[in-house]
Amino acid sequence: MRCSILVENHALPGLTAEHGLSLLIEQNGEAILFDTGAGKALKENCKLMNMNDLPDHVFLSHGHNDHTGGIGLLAGKTVFAAEGIGKKRFSCHPGKPVRDLSMPENTLTFVRISAPAEILPGMYATGPIPRLSGEDCGGPFFLDPEKKTPDTIADEQALLLKEGVLIQGCCHAGIINTLEHCRKYLPDIKIHTIIGGLHLLLADEKRLKQTADYLRKSAVKRLYLLHCTGENAVAYLQAALPACAILTPVAVETITL
Repeated sequence: MRCSILVENHALPGLTAEHGLSLLIEQNGEAILFDTGAGKALKENCKLMNMNDLPDHVFLSHGHNDHTGGIGLLAGKTVFAAEGIGKKRFSCHPGKPVRDLSMPENTLTFVRISAPAEILPGMYATGPIPRLSGEDCGGPFFLDPEKKTPDTIADEQALLLKEGVLIQGCCHAGIINTLEHCRKYLPDIKIHTIIGGLHLLLADEKRLKQTADYLRKSAVKRLYLLHCTGENAVAYLQAALPACAILTPVAVETITL
């Protein structure tokens, strides 16, 4: 299994970094693009890598534009996404201007995922993930700029590989909820590696401890923490989980497992 980081907040010298995420997942002769970043970096980094075309299959973790901004490059592709990915959505941080986080308008026809499903051989979409753990999975996200309707980001899903690798976008559902969901519906897959963002950038110590305590009791042995995890959270988890390999790769590094 190979995971090439095409877009990330940080990049190797000479490549483009942006606040976003896009990964190329290759396994047993199959390839799938996981998210598209915010739009600019994917096209530029693919060109610098002499990658002339994207895979025929694309998986979108959720509708925020730092994961769907490159959707204009996906014409003719088979795109897997959950219902509601195209909703208008906004970030409303106190004291900051309201930001439109919506997926760009497009004419794509999506393959809708509503429950755990094998979308390619050995690759499983989790479908939307219930929030059951009590993790603080919220944020200043709304479906309107007036902040009347909170956005639970219910369209979020993850990608699980049969080898035991879980691919995350932002993990707005919370990593505990996500792992428990996978164990309920895909119990034969023993997850040992997590790649992606864990959305812990603004997490308080209570949330970080809850996450670390759960992971310590799990079978997870490797964390490749990207994008929205946050430097403070990475440092906390490295100290709290000494038996777990915790790494922070950048675009365009490749993870081989």
